[in-house]
Amino acid sequence: MSLRVERISAAGPEEDVLREAAGMIKAGLVVVCPTDTGYAFAANALDEKAVRRVFALKGRSFSNPVHVAVPSMEEADKYAHLNAAVFKLARRFLPGALTLVLPRKETVPDLLVAGMPSVGIRVPDNKAVLALAGMCGLPLTATSANISGRPTPYSGDEVMARMGADAEVALVLDQGEISSRELSTIVDLTADRPRLLRQGLIPWEEVLQVLR
Repeated sequence: MSLRVERISAAGPEEDVLREAAGMIKAGLVVVCPTDTGYAFAANALDEKAVRRVFALKGRSFSNPVHVAVPSMEEADKYAHLNAAVFKLARRFLPGALTLVLPRKETVPDLLVAGMPSVGIRVPDNKAVLALAGMCGLPLTATSANISGRPTPYSGDEVMARMGADAEVALVLDQGEISSRELSTIVDLTADRPRLLRQGLIPWEEVLQVLR
């Protein structure tokens, strides 16, 4: 079976296509979706079978946790414990290329986060993935649509070239090329002091300035 691709607009993603993709995700399937930092495997992060499909597609070790995308911090509150620092950073940087690692709630499956007590939360600056997460009413896996260790795809063409036509993906939402080639900055807020886990598009100095 060849990989199905649907073109969508970056300015105003087609609602009928997104609703179909949301139905696939709620049925336990995996969709490839654009974000602000590349294309990602989007699946129901609360469905262990769907999460296993994502790990299998990537060839990823189960010891390596997967972050999730949500449409807002109000939704994030269902899956992680939020504090004042979270809302300060959210007001300044979100939606945007910032991943916040937070203490997780019991709704988050162990498999997703390698049994760790935390979960990485993203609110990406991309209309398609935000609308998709909102339509699903679920946190979506937000791991890049590549084989682990290989480059992140920044266009639908790159996704298909790297995965092959027979990949077990229900749908590729092709928005064309993503303009940014930067990763998200990952900040750990699980302890008293914030900790930089990965420098990405948002400078660590700006994060610290907001938190001061």
